[in-house]
Amino acid sequence: MTDRSLAGRVAIVSGSGEGIGRSSALALAGDGADIALGGRRPEQLERVAGEVRALGRRALCVPTDIGDPDRCRALVARTVEAFGRLDAVVNVAALSVDEARVEDADRADWERALAVNLFGTMEVSRAALPHLRAAGGGAIVQIGTLSTRTTPPRLAPYVSAKLAMMGASQTLAREVGREGIRVNVVVPGYVTGPHLDVLFAGYAARRGVSFEQVFADASAQSVLGRIPSPDDVAEAVLFLASPRSAGITGIQIDVNAGLFLP
Repeated sequence: MTDRSLAGRVAIVSGSGEGIGRSSALALAGDGADIALGGRRPEQLERVAGEVRALGRRALCVPTDIGDPDRCRALVARTVEAFGRLDAVVNVAALSVDEARVEDADRADWERALAVNLFGTMEVSRAALPHLRAAGGGAIVQIGTLSTRTTPPRLAPYVSAKLAMMGASQTLAREVGREGIRVNVVVPGYVTGPHLDVLFAGYAARRGVSFEQVFADASAQSVLGRIPSPDDVAEAVLFLASPRSAGITGIQIDVNAGLFLP
């Protein structure tokens, strides 16, 4: 049962066309917020917008590639123009790159990973700050990755960009806390959905076992014996984006069913 603590408030969710982004948008809308949906695929945004409106909230679709700083700023500007305020930003949009050893990774891979996962995320956050101040404070929630804890091989550009984003976010939390703006990071592990299906299918092919076996093995490695869903991650996002977490900033919340315990 929600207390609709976001009633009358406005949130941006980047990367909101599917998965964690979609679930986060719907969780925030279910708690009373109007939602600006950013993402690269307009048809996905429109589907999610319909779901938001079915919850009785307003929705705005803003096709956005956060690798483009102009589009980052436009996402924020169009949100405030349409809704008149901004109270929360959830940065889900991310980009992985082809797996490669550090010595083989192309510079372009590093630049693409940084452009989205670091520069894009922080550009949206930076553009939002004046409007969060005008609203009397608010929340920025970034999405990290368990890969920053486990540092798997062949993912250096992606892991490095996400680590940099997490460090920049904690620094931002220190800089704007006295203005009532909180900045936190949700760190998912494996999350059910199409992207995980592709990943586990690759694991299965390399190991010569079934997809079901890979899924069962990964589930068994976690303390809770399961793999979280996008909705599980969205609940952590909702908590950090809402007044429920008014005393929390500069932290990282892991949502991995105990797959990794620091």
